[in-house]
Amino acid sequence: MKMIIDIPKFCILEHKYIINTIFKYFFGIEFEINIHEKEYVQIRKERELNMLTINSQFFITADKSWLKLESLPTLPMNIWDPKDDDIIVDLVNSAIPIIYGNKGIKKNEKQWHLNLDIFGSIFFMLSRYEEAVLSDRDQHDRFPAIASVSYKEGFLNRPIVDEYVELLWTIMKMLWPDLERKKRSFKMILTHDVDAPFQYANVSSFQIAKSIGGDIIKRRSIKLAQKRYYQWRSVRKGNYEKDPYYTFNFIMQESEKRGLKSAFYFIADHTAGTIDGIYTLNDPEIISLMKTIDARGHEIGLHLSYNTYLDKEQSKKEAQILYKAMQKNGIKQKLRGGRQHYLRWKTPETFQNWEYAGMEYDATLSYADMPGYRCGTCWEFPVYDLINRKPLNLIERPLIAMEYSVTGEEYMNKGYGEEAFQVLKSLKDACRKYNGDFVLLWHNSELVTEEQKRLYLSVLDA
Repeated sequence: MKMIIDIPKFCILEHKYIINTIFKYFFGIEFEINIHEKEYVQIRKERELNMLTINSQFFITADKSWLKLESLPTLPMNIWDPKDDDIIVDLVNSAIPIIYGNKGIKKNEKQWHLNLDIFGSIFFMLSRYEEAVLSDRDQHDRFPAIASVSYKEGFLNRPIVDEYVELLWTIMKMLWPDLERKKRSFKMILTHDVDAPFQYANVSSFQIAKSIGGDIIKRRSIKLAQKRYYQWRSVRKGNYEKDPYYTFNFIMQESEKRGLKSAFYFIADHTAGTIDGIYTLNDPEIISLMKTIDARGHEIGLHLSYNTYLDKEQSKKEAQILYKAMQKNGIKQKLRGGRQHYLRWKTPETFQNWEYAGMEYDATLSYADMPGYRCGTCWEFPVYDLINRKPLNLIERPLIAMEYSVTGEEYMNKGYGEEAFQVLKSLKDACRKYNGDFVLLWHNSELVTEEQKRLYLSVLDA
C-alpha cells in the first residue's frame, strides 16, 4: 500500500519537489500527493488510521517572502534531542539543530505531530536557498563556507539532511512498522580535476633554466636541479610519464586495486587565460592520456572553465568540444558530467547551465575554503531552480572534500599528516554512517611527493 501525502496549497511545486526527492530518491517507496486546506503536511497510509503531521514553517514564510532575508533561518538555532521524546534514532550527535520549526513531537494514539519542519529544512539545504539570498562572495565570486548557516551553527561537518531523513524514517516506522525502504550501500567516488596534467610539457628552455637556477641559488640543491632537468628533458623527448604531475597511472592503479573507478575531468576551453590550464584537447599527450583512461575503464568528464559559471552558452560549447574530441579519438563512453573549475558557482544559474549543456550530473558543490556537507547530504539528488521555481533534470553529486581545502595554506592549512587525515576520515565516517557516496576530489598534481601519496592512500583505506 502506498503513502498518501497531503500538502498545503502554497509553495506547491516546492512541496512536491522535496517530497518526491525524499520518498522516491531517498526512500524508494510508493506515494501519492494531494492538496488540502491545512497549513501543514500530513502523511498517512492507504486504508490505515495512523497519521503524521509535520510543521511547514519555512514554506509558510517563503510563500510571502521568496528569496528575501526574512525567509532565512533564525540564529542561533534551537537544538532537539529526539530521545527526550522517546525517539531513538542514529544521528551523528544525539542532538540535532532545528533549521526551521521547533523541537519536540506531540503524540496522540493515532496522530503524531512533528514540530520540526523537516521538508522545509531539507529543501533549504538541497536547493542552496541561502546562497540565492545572501551576497557574500570571496575573491573568486564564490559563496564562502563561513557565510553559511551550517558553518555558523557548527554542522558543516555532519550530513544534516541525511540525519533529518533518518529521523523521519524512524518516526514513520514507529507508526507503520511494515514499511520498507530501498537498500543503500556506502561507496567512494574518486574524482580528479585535470588542471595541470604536466609540469614540464610546455616549459621552454629559458623557463627551465630559471627554475634550475632557483634550485641551486635559493634552494641550494644541486640534486633537485639535476632531477628537474632530467624530468624536463625526458618530457621534451615525449616520455610524458616522467613528468612529476603525470600521476594518472598511480591513481588508476590504486583505484583498480580497490575495485573503484576514477573520474578525470578535463578542461575543454580557456575563458580566463592560463588560469584554465595550458593544454588543449588536441595535444597528442592529452589524446593519449584520455585514450588510456578510457581503455582502463575509468570515466572522462568535463571541467568547465573559470568563467563559465554564469555563461550557459559557453558551458554548452565546452561540453560539445569535449564530446567531439572523445568521438574523434574513438572514445565511446558517454559524457555524463563533471565539475566547475575553481568550484565557481552561483545558485541556481550554474545548475541551469549544466542542464542546458546536456549533462546528467554535476559534482561541484563543496566549499573551496572548507570541506564538508555544503548541501547537507552525501546522497546524490535532483536539483531545484529557485528562480524559475521548478525542478531540473540535473542530478547533483555533492562533493564532500577537496584535498586542497584541507591541506592548502590559504584554507585549513592542515598539511599532509595526521591532522589532515583526521579531518578527511571524520567526513568519510559520517558518510559511511548513512550509506552515502564519499565524493573526493584529489588533483593529479597533488600526488607528487611520498607524503601526498601516503595521505591519499590512507584516506582511501580509512
